[in-house]
Amino acid sequence: MRAFVPLQWAEDLAQMKMLSTDRLAYFEQPVHLVGYSMGGYIAALTAIENKNRIASLTLIGSACDELPKDEIQQRQQLLKLIKNKQYTGMTEKRLKHFFHNSHHQHSEYLNIVKQMEQDLGAAVLAAQIAATQPRTNLLPSLAKCAFPIHLVSGEEDNFVDKSTMLAMHKQLTNSDMTLIENAGHMLPIEQSRQLAEYLASKIA
Repeated sequence: MRAFVPLQWAEDLAQMKMLSTDRLAYFEQPVHLVGYSMGGYIAALTAIENKNRIASLTLIGSACDELPKDEIQQRQQLLKLIKNKQYTGMTEKRLKHFFHNSHHQHSEYLNIVKQMEQDLGAAVLAAQIAATQPRTNLLPSLAKCAFPIHLVSGEEDNFVDKSTMLAMHKQLTNSDMTLIENAGHMLPIEQSRQLAEYLASKIA
């Protein structure tokens, strides 16, 4: 049995946590919790607050620490644009920043993200950004957890790079780390089969 946490329904961090905890209640046994990008931060927060309900935690392209200053500034600028109804979607440069260099010309990949952004809408984007900034560094708390933590990201993730992954792995002695080739931050799109095989090997 699997359960999906619809974070797009949430208007703030409290609702994100409530939705996540609600899904844990679906299962009688400890859960293998998986989170991607921002969802990884919410998954980690949920795991910390429900340690006895977690069998393992898998973080995909998620650092779970404080946001860099430049990222905070970009998010604040984005929130301002949305508030003033001036946001017209991701720029081509920003969009490509999510992908491995070899995929910058793959229009089918880029269009998936464009469509996803369009489907969710600016209001959901604003709510998710506002709910997860500023944010607490969860790594010290995760390091105290007994359950195994699986760290995985694309080898060319511009948001969670190799040095960040290595630092996390070093701090989390209960973790293992995997970098998947030919992928950036959009690992689930760029290397979906490899990621599926990885997840099956960790939580099957």
